[in-house]
Amino acid sequence: MSNMWKEYPLKYKEKTVVSYNDDKHQYYVNGKEVFSATTIIEQGLLKPSLTDWLITTPMYKFKYLISEQIKNKEPIDKLALEKIFKEARNATNTIKENGAMIGSVVHSLIEDFLNKKEILPQSDPKVTNCWNLFLGWWNDAGYVPIEIEKKLYSKKHNYVGTLDLIVRDKSGKLVLIDIKTSNFISFGYVLQANAYQKAYEEETGKKISEAFCLRLDKKSDAPEIAPMPLTTELFNAFLGAKYISEQRKISEYV
Repeated sequence: MSNMWKEYPLKYKEKTVVSYNDDKHQYYVNGKEVFSATTIIEQGLLKPSLTDWLITTPMYKFKYLISEQIKNKEPIDKLALEKIFKEARNATNTIKENGAMIGSVVHSLIEDFLNKKEILPQSDPKVTNCWNLFLGWWNDAGYVPIEIEKKLYSKKHNYVGTLDLIVRDKSGKLVLIDIKTSNFISFGYVLQANAYQKAYEEETGKKISEAFCLRLDKKSDAPEIAPMPLTTELFNAFLGAKYISEQRKISEYV
């Protein structure tokens, strides 16, 4: 593996090493590529609200750009239309890339903080808002961090992932926390939590008592805490998404 890859030995009795490339978001286990729970959910789960967003966002962007062109009394010739079309077509990718960048930075700040590293002031207002929401919540939560950005692998079901945080609460129980900076909480997060719970328990033998999503909004003044139910039915739903993603990969049809 090149220097872009990092290796993470797991706690199974047999040697099990997860290799991860952060640039490519790619996982290998003992030298073989394995899909992550996130990829499985993206490929195997229908997301009507996301589909609607992917369709309407470029349309609204196109309408806005045309309106600006008219308002500024600028010509709408062939070159102008090509530029407008290109910017509108890329609108969703631009939003997703910016959102992913903010999420990555916020996660790294939280990881550094929980590992007792120095946190420098941040200039981006969205990053700062998310960070302040987390810090205020954490200082009142009374949790003890047990696992931070831990790599997971289920031998039984052959999938990987990286959980954000497992903490011990005041009663001594383990709680899985999924940290998001998205605009809303989706059903996919529920499946992800169930997948992470099963993989962690399989590897360590330790019991996760509950899970929740901590959503840090980029603008609001309070975090959203959404319980993630952990059930056999929901884990089976994740396995269903996994089966669909596997069949799509080998199918000749799109």
